[in-house]
Amino acid sequence: MIQLLRLEEIKCTACYSCVKACPVQAVYINQQSITPQISDERCIGCGACISACSYDAIVPIHETEIVERMLKENETAAICDPAIAGEFKDVSDYRKFVNMIRLLGFKYVCEVSFGVDVIAKKQRGVLSSHEGKHFITSHCPAMTLYVEQFQPELAGNITPLVSPFAATACIVRKKYGENLKVVSITPCPGAKKINDKFKGLTHIDAFLSFKDLRKMFYTHNIKEDNVEFSDFDAPTGHLGSLYPIPHGFVEACGEDTDIIDGKFITAEGKHDAIDAVNQFAKESRTLNSNLNVYFCEGCFMATGCSKGDKFIRNAFTRDYAKKRTDGINIKKWQEDIDLWSNQSEMIHIYEPNSQRLATPTNEMIEEAFSLLGKEGSSRSTNCKSCGYDTCLELAVAIAQGVASEKMCFLHAKQDNTNYSNQLKLTTENLVSLRNQLDNTLEDLQQTKQSDNEAKQTISSMLNHLYPAVAIVDNNLKITQSNTAFIDILGEDAKEIDEIIPGLKGANIKTLLPENIYSQVEYVLKNSEEIINKDVPLNDEKYINISIFNLVPKKSIGIIIRNLFSGEDRPEEIINRLNEVIKANLLDVQQIGFVLGEGAARTEKMLNSIIRSYKEQIGKKE
Repeated sequence: MIQLLRLEEIKCTACYSCVKACPVQAVYINQQSITPQISDERCIGCGACISACSYDAIVPIHETEIVERMLKENETAAICDPAIAGEFKDVSDYRKFVNMIRLLGFKYVCEVSFGVDVIAKKQRGVLSSHEGKHFITSHCPAMTLYVEQFQPELAGNITPLVSPFAATACIVRKKYGENLKVVSITPCPGAKKINDKFKGLTHIDAFLSFKDLRKMFYTHNIKEDNVEFSDFDAPTGHLGSLYPIPHGFVEACGEDTDIIDGKFITAEGKHDAIDAVNQFAKESRTLNSNLNVYFCEGCFMATGCSKGDKFIRNAFTRDYAKKRTDGINIKKWQEDIDLWSNQSEMIHIYEPNSQRLATPTNEMIEEAFSLLGKEGSSRSTNCKSCGYDTCLELAVAIAQGVASEKMCFLHAKQDNTNYSNQLKLTTENLVSLRNQLDNTLEDLQQTKQSDNEAKQTISSMLNHLYPAVAIVDNNLKITQSNTAFIDILGEDAKEIDEIIPGLKGANIKTLLPENIYSQVEYVLKNSEEIINKDVPLNDEKYINISIFNLVPKKSIGIIIRNLFSGEDRPEEIINRLNEVIKANLLDVQQIGFVLGEGAARTEKMLNSIIRSYKEQIGKKE
């Protein structure tokens, strides 16, 4: 399946303009997606979605690189749609335009207007040989695909002829070489889509839009001022130059355009062309006419063109056609027409290829109306802002899975109101939550301040205690210690203290001997306590150590006393310990969230020390 378009989601705003613009629901949304999806099967290559997107989110698949490579590797011919006159009005003479194309590397540059002349003659023959049957012209790719896919019963009413670009490709190959690569320069994205139907000599190798051609001129620095005149390669077109103007094809057929006696009804533009085909399907006898249909309002208004004014482009196309017809060798042209119009490749039978969506059940439609919030009489608003003519058509599309309730203006408006109310309520809740958060932060700040004060108090108390005291966390790192603890550990600890005051954050493993560290680790892991245990600190010094839990498995306390210190007499030690206990017991209890039950154990341990010293004194006496 030919892919013509892709959606660049990064650019898409989900405005659904493309969904509303697509006449065949090839661009659609479903309940599972936010951004539109593109169905290559249903796409008719009309380009309406490209024109509708203000954000350039839907882009055609370009073949510029393929063409550049083809020009380097093969003999290549360019066939130009006569709509060039409306697009390249900035080029003063079409002969310079032809040479600009040659300078890109094309060996031959031919005009599709001759292919139009051939198909026009064949069209006239079809009408005369099938009296009583009415036909739909086959030269607009988008409308031909529309009939095949969405009015498949009318496929047999499409004139059984190839498109003019396919006819031109065949003629150019037969004239200049069947191995020739052919590139179509066209404003119509649908030409690439329908090209898949044409095989062999009628098949196009690559396509360039008019926009693509402009970019190639810019890339190769090709300007009108720098080129000479060069005319199209034969065969030369005649009235086929009027092809970009909707009723121009009828004139090329040599048919009367008179309102009363004319054999064609010409319909142009998305709505009129599709409406004409649909009415033809319903009441062809009443219409009693052939249809000449153009999806665009003239080929020079197709999406492969840059933006421009319809009637100005119409005028440029008429002027171009006049110049081409005034200077033509009509005898030579007629000989070429007679020669090439008899080629069998000009015939093509179109086949039905229904892409109609299944008709949903009434229950599915009612469910869609429920999604729209139109369960009552309001379901007939029919404001058309969704892109559908009626609310029922939108509900059917929703039930078919190609539209969404988000496309309904009234539903979206109600959603916006609900969203606004919800947003207002959410804002109020956020303000309330912010106030609560501010109060909580204030409480936390106060708690933090109290915590800091408590820590300072603990630190001060520890430094006033004579025994060596340290608090260790579950990572075996010191969180608090006093001067006595640093002194008893020796010179290494004092050097660390100069860098890290209080040894805060130091690993206890690096400070204590293995025999003491292992006991600290044991208490931390097992939540058991060691009280008043005499252990050697080194070969010359014994200490008494107590290790107890402050917060089980999270924080422990260590108290060390030097059993052979001559700094103080035992009596003085006892008195000082009693003073410390009396002065600080209440404060230690108040900061129990840090020391926990350790305060009680500390008191018990200190009393034990006092009793021990009293007993030693008693024995000496």
